[in-house]
Amino acid sequence: MRMKRLPHRLLTAVAAGFLLTAVTPAHADPAPPGSPAPQSSGAHGLRAFQQSYGLPPTGRVDTATAQLLRSAPDSELRVFFAAPADLGPEQLGHARSVIGVGKGAELSAEAQVIALMTAMQESKFVNYTSPVDHDSLGVFQQRPSMGWGTPAQITHVPTAAKSFYGLPSPSANPGLLQIDGWESMEPGDVCQAVQRSAYPDRYAQWEDFARDLLEQEGPDADPIP
Repeated sequence: MRMKRLPHRLLTAVAAGFLLTAVTPAHADPAPPGSPAPQSSGAHGLRAFQQSYGLPPTGRVDTATAQLLRSAPDSELRVFFAAPADLGPEQLGHARSVIGVGKGAELSAEAQVIALMTAMQESKFVNYTSPVDHDSLGVFQQRPSMGWGTPAQITHVPTAAKSFYGLPSPSANPGLLQIDGWESMEPGDVCQAVQRSAYPDRYAQWEDFARDLLEQEGPDADPIP
């Protein structure tokens, strides 16, 4: 009797659950975008993303989901996460923390948008406590080896947000507030100035998403001192 072969996407998801492999200066970068994966027309959100890979559609970020969110091409992620409502509850909670730090420091809405753009590109608001790309961790994919703090500090979302904004934090690296003339720069360019990514053009794709996210979550985000 011939055994039925498991679908390739299911095998990929199972493998991701067992192995978080180390795949660059403020953070590390995933591979460049590839071809979009097959998906149902109109499918959005974390549950749809999980289901497309043969994972249980829990709507929560487990190890396998986190790995796949990190490795999936941007063209696919823009379909599944077309609007802030497509994020899961944990992801939205981390977004509110990023907003809350900005509000606590009385930073402008534009500064908060730039932080949200960066975190969306880097992690989709998954707080990575185990590295999947060199030693990058947290929602901003900051690296302990590059002076962004200890793993515990980087994976504490408010502390990581303070480091990104350039507020007093364990990191001596320049953050947003240390970028001369950032207010007059394109938002994606400010993201890049802080992150120093090998793929500088990938932040801009999330600008509209970040503005909608701030509008949706900002009013309920408590200021974080």
